[in-house]
Amino acid sequence: MKNIKQFVLLAAMGLALGSCNKLIEGADINPNAPQDAPADQQLTAAELSMGFFMSGEMPRQAGIWSGMFTGADRQYTGLNLYNTAAGDYDNAWGTAYATTLAQARIVEEKAQAVNNRALLGVAQVIEAQIVGQITALWGDVPYSEALRPNAPGKFDAQADVYAATQTLLDQAITNLPLNGVYTRSRDIFYQGSVAKWTAAAHSLKARHYLHVKNYAQAAAQARLGISSSVDDMIMPYAGTAISGDVNPYYDFIDVNRPGYISAQGSYALTLLNSRTNAKNLETARRDFFYTEDGDYYPFDLNYLDGAFAADADAPLLTYVETQAILAEALARPTSQGGLNDLNGALTALNNIRAVNRTKYAGAGARYTAYTLADFATGGLMNTVAGQSQQQALLKEILTEKYLSLIGQLEPFHDLRRTNNEIGVPRTNSTAPSLPQRLLYPQSEVNANPNVPNPIPGVFDKTPVNR
Repeated sequence: MKNIKQFVLLAAMGLALGSCNKLIEGADINPNAPQDAPADQQLTAAELSMGFFMSGEMPRQAGIWSGMFTGADRQYTGLNLYNTAAGDYDNAWGTAYATTLAQARIVEEKAQAVNNRALLGVAQVIEAQIVGQITALWGDVPYSEALRPNAPGKFDAQADVYAATQTLLDQAITNLPLNGVYTRSRDIFYQGSVAKWTAAAHSLKARHYLHVKNYAQAAAQARLGISSSVDDMIMPYAGTAISGDVNPYYDFIDVNRPGYISAQGSYALTLLNSRTNAKNLETARRDFFYTEDGDYYPFDLNYLDGAFAADADAPLLTYVETQAILAEALARPTSQGGLNDLNGALTALNNIRAVNRTKYAGAGARYTAYTLADFATGGLMNTVAGQSQQQALLKEILTEKYLSLIGQLEPFHDLRRTNNEIGVPRTNSTAPSLPQRLLYPQSEVNANPNVPNPIPGVFDKTPVNR
């Protein structure tokens, strides 16, 4: 009997405690720090994080190493000489993995749980885009085992990571036109447009095929990709300093680190100043990217009213890039895996120039359509002794892409893939080459025993570029 009474007493106490728990349930949760969010809201977070990664610190540094900008003060003078340390990349690695990829995976999981295939497809494109940038910058990286809790992931071979992104993009292209409803305004890039997301997925496939020098597939996908500049994937910035919604270049140049970076002496500025002939006048494009009216150096990045202004939107994936991929793939000889189609390459190049005529319209712009004769020996765009028509056309395509994408990551990838075919000079004469990769971050080296050993240095080519 005593044992029964004790059991009843304990049961009663348990019921009482359970009732108390119900009364206070949720009282320990901060309403200003929600534990979860709808999938479409997390989609916005994933897009914002990816856009920030692709328009912030990493393209700024890549721009210095690509001859677009000049590191001019304090630690940026070191970057200008290719001096860097593993700890410099902790934040970027975290943004790529812990913020962007993790958010994209959450959206995918939630979309799959309710069979929202359209939203799943969008998140898959975002995942493929950020993972493509991670592997392009660092080489072999964690992917198949990334984000496992309390278990450091293995480093996958760079070629395998690219292959996985292609599979993911194929899945996205299948999923995008299928069932699914979500708040379109949460999609800051394309407002839920299936057609635009599908075209972007094809352009992204073309980009990744180009990275691994599969020119035939790059051309095939580029033809299915973004077909007009109005469909570009753009990271929007309102230019509202009080809320921090400003272009990261502007924030760095004129708010947080004034004087650290300039355009003075940069190779891209030199090119733009020198490209004046019967078919080219680059004054307007130069003034879009650079300015003589800044506060810091004779030539600054144009943070006043150009590409890097507070309210300047940042291009992430564009029609111009897609046409440049197509032009290069067609122009390359079959001995390099290209398609040896000079007429097709010329058409794609002239499509870019048509965009330039509109974008840089005015007295300071001239982009007359090229003909193949311009690239023949002794032609307007072929004054180098011994250079073939095909070589001259290919160099112009690469140069045009380089100048069109100032401030973006792709020119850095192109320079390493092509072994610096356009001839960007080194800023450190003792360096063996332009930098070939970012260093693995110190945070990953400390926490992940799977980091490659020996750890590659900044001048070690990534596997797909060897």
